[in-house]
Amino acid sequence: MSIQPQYETYRYTGEIARLQSQSIVECRLPGSEIGSILAVQANAVPTECTCADGEVRYGGKLTLCVVYEDGDRKICRAERGAEFYHKAEGSAVTPACFAKTAFTAENISYRREGSGLYISVIIGADTCVYGGRQIEYLIGGEGIVTKKETLSVYKTTCVSGEAEAEDEFETDYVGDILMHSENAVVTHVGVSAGQIDIEGELSLNVCVLKADNAVCSYERIIPVRLQIPCEEAFGQVTATARVCVKSAELTAGVDEEKGKSKIVFAYSLAADCFLHSRDEVTVVSDAFSPQAELPLTRANDGGRYLTNQLKCTERVSGVAALSPAVEGEYSLAAAVLPRAEIVCRKSETGFEAEGALTAEVLLTGADGGYKSCSLTLPFVFPIDARGEIVEADCIVCGLNLRRNRGGETEAEATLKICLRSYGNASWEYVREANEGEAHVEKEAAISVFVPRAGEDLWQVAKRLSRDPEELQKSNPDLEFPVKEGERIFVYRQIK
Repeated sequence: MSIQPQYETYRYTGEIARLQSQSIVECRLPGSEIGSILAVQANAVPTECTCADGEVRYGGKLTLCVVYEDGDRKICRAERGAEFYHKAEGSAVTPACFAKTAFTAENISYRREGSGLYISVIIGADTCVYGGRQIEYLIGGEGIVTKKETLSVYKTTCVSGEAEAEDEFETDYVGDILMHSENAVVTHVGVSAGQIDIEGELSLNVCVLKADNAVCSYERIIPVRLQIPCEEAFGQVTATARVCVKSAELTAGVDEEKGKSKIVFAYSLAADCFLHSRDEVTVVSDAFSPQAELPLTRANDGGRYLTNQLKCTERVSGVAALSPAVEGEYSLAAAVLPRAEIVCRKSETGFEAEGALTAEVLLTGADGGYKSCSLTLPFVFPIDARGEIVEADCIVCGLNLRRNRGGETEAEATLKICLRSYGNASWEYVREANEGEAHVEKEAAISVFVPRAGEDLWQVAKRLSRDPEELQKSNPDLEFPVKEGERIFVYRQIK
């Protein structure tokens, strides 16, 4: 065989798949003493995540905190926990892959059955799967003329880490802590030699019962920082990260002389860091053989790459919807569990952020009883971002509510947002070349070829099955791309 192709393989770690799945987790509480439920907090954190053939198996722990009125209209709380396991299917997943899963607790509902209260939570799982990828490509060979180009291959690897911290602050006198929620946003990720530095902010919302049995809420923004050792953190590497509160505990002490309370907030953070780097690989984009037909097998691949990340703040306000609607005279007692869902979409002028701010609102009536409802404030605003894909995380702070004269509820809050912009890279290369039928050589010593206008040297050489350098030497005055009416001379050695 006169044609002997040669190949190489480039191996790297990259994203294999992104999977979404849902599962329903249910907890039972003794319901005989529960009069009316005021608020339910659900928090799910991952505990394990493994890859198998065609699926990712994950587990987590769900914790529930329920604030309610008992039969005597006393404000109480109850806590429950449950472990859960589920899977996300993906045809590209193998046992050699590894995955990271983030949970969201959605659509909390409850029902009474006999003496029990059953609380159901839909757990949404967003799973990123990573693993070894490879490009097998032609590099040349005997009897093959090649056209080469350099590809930028974007790699992604993931490392994780945890940190513990403590914060304390002073408030008015607190009788009991009923409920608390925490959300974190990353504001900066830096990569230094062997280390990833993560900076962010944590929004803490605390619902408390005061000495007079009144309910109120406090808010605190806490700066957070994590340092994660990482062998891959060197060279031209950028990184993104997501941080979740793995556990949190609040205790309240009392200063009798001042009539104040000191709240100690102990918490642990879990961070997943995604490192992005680029390699350049020289591949064959086209090839032919002067000796025979050379059928080519091409392959396509691609991936996304980080272009920019930045932080911004946005004030949102407007008339919010309450569900169920509030009728009668009620005054605001507390706003708890504030959070925001946000997505970034392309608009005619760039990108815009769209979503909704949500919270649970506790209202008190003239008789001292409490009523709860869910608040929703939709928002949309332009964002200054560049890229093909923009992702966003945010926390809510400074949530203020008031009832206007028309009975509507007006809300305003500040969103602290982290934006990540990505581009999509795609590439094509020659994966395989096979020898076909031999060319029938013309007997004439000289042939005149009329090319198509606009053809470059490679296109002409491939059509003539001649080495580009040889063709250029035999037509030294010819300029490429060729113009209409040009003539090319092909010389052959007659045996």
